[in-house]
Amino acid sequence: MPTWMTPKLIDPLLRSLLQSELSAYRGVPLSAISDAPAIDSLERLYLASSVAEFFCLHETGSEDRLLMKEGVDAWTELIAQAVAYTSGLVFRTSGSTGDPKACHHRWADIEAEAQALHQRICERITPERVVAWLPLHHLYGFMLGVAYPAFNDVEMVVADKTLPTLQEGDVVVTVPPRWTYLAKTRTDWPSSVLGVSSTAPLPSDVAERLSQQSLSQQSLSQQRIAAVMEIYGSSETGGVATRFHHDAPFTLLSHWQQATADTLTAADARDHAVNLPDRVVWEDTRRFTLAGRHDDVVSIGGVNVSPAAVAREIEAIPEVRQCAVRPTQAGNGQVRLKAFVVPTDPSRDIAEHIDATLDAWPAAKRPIAITYGDALPTNAMGKLTDW
Repeated sequence: MPTWMTPKLIDPLLRSLLQSELSAYRGVPLSAISDAPAIDSLERLYLASSVAEFFCLHETGSEDRLLMKEGVDAWTELIAQAVAYTSGLVFRTSGSTGDPKACHHRWADIEAEAQALHQRICERITPERVVAWLPLHHLYGFMLGVAYPAFNDVEMVVADKTLPTLQEGDVVVTVPPRWTYLAKTRTDWPSSVLGVSSTAPLPSDVAERLSQQSLSQQSLSQQRIAAVMEIYGSSETGGVATRFHHDAPFTLLSHWQQATADTLTAADARDHAVNLPDRVVWEDTRRFTLAGRHDDVVSIGGVNVSPAAVAREIEAIPEVRQCAVRPTQAGNGQVRLKAFVVPTDPSRDIAEHIDATLDAWPAAKRPIAITYGDALPTNAMGKLTDW
């Protein structure tokens, strides 16, 4: 029964969820959805089902009441009354490999993580305010932008398109692409500001630049400046471990403990072991380094994407006979995808048609470069090579 989940917190969380779900339903960019869009009856049913699933309203029997109430304020009030009796929240994976997976997180686990994050953040600064610059309905957005500040009585500010004016004691929470932008465009960091990065690995050059900016400020102010804390985890596990330097190992948060080389259990031993999404090398029972994923998934702008799955989708286009997809680095060092396409009819120029088809895809899984050829590139052993 999370008493900290007040209507004031539920309102921005609900609005974030509704805008994202309506964007997905209509197949349009999120920027095309206004703050108060008009919706038809079918969209209303879809949104109600999404909200009911996210907030586990079926556990209280109140899910049908969404269809009897009008407006976000009324839905917020209904949810605020229901969450006192629900088991937790359901987040969906952001991957593009088939249907997103539903991941249920119990209130007790959410609170344990919020407490563990507070312990780790307080190692560097005394947090006065959390500035959340990421979608609140995603797991990390909720944990860091809602649950962490609310459970620990820290002020919360939700950033929109840009960051607000920062002040001492701020914890700035956002994703690697935005940290890349900030590392290049800002040098006026107030003292005692901590950055938090999640959803994907933070590029080492970005982490280093942010650290240097902090150190230069420190020499002027003689105050302790933290750079960026990276969080490692997944939609299934939530936050698992953190580190304060890109060359350092990750350290488990206090609510986790090592079970085996590839699994963890909750520190209170209530649950069965959970699998880590990556291979790891343990330095001791609390610290580890990453050694690559168990699958072919890569994180692109915070979205988990399978290059093999993207290749299969491109091969489903009638004009394509074969396709290979690999990760590549864009000019800003961010991970994107590239593709090699073998047309069904080599005599036809299909590039314009393929570009038009892929233009409607989400940015994370859309290749930024496509090479065309008569056959996939292979070596003397017949194995696929780079291009």
